[in-house]
Amino acid sequence: MILFKLLALPITAPAAGIRYCLDKVVEYAEHQLTDDEPVRQELLELHLQLEEGQIGEEEFAEREAVLFARLREIKEYRKEQAGQGLEASVPTEADGRTFVIEIPEELE
Repeated sequence: MILFKLLALPITAPAAGIRYCLDKVVEYAEHQLTDDEPVRQELLELHLQLEEGQIGEEEFAEREAVLFARLREIKEYRKEQAGQGLEASVPTEADGRTFVIEIPEELE
């Protein structure tokens, strides 16, 4: 087995390196997708532009609606990801695990 790994190293090492790089790119892209700070910063800048008179009320309302929709999308995506994480960590009947919750007699 070790001999096979050593002989296959010229093929598996570059593949593992490429996989690592792709995983990092996906991780970075997901972080950028779920980071709401740039959207909040853009919303703040939009309010400043309105106060300084650079944009009108109508344009402000349109752009604000788009930014708030983006914030809602980020929040829903985070909630969905958290739910998937919980589903993965919840034991199933196939795991063969059981949990016993004991209630103190004072509470019964």
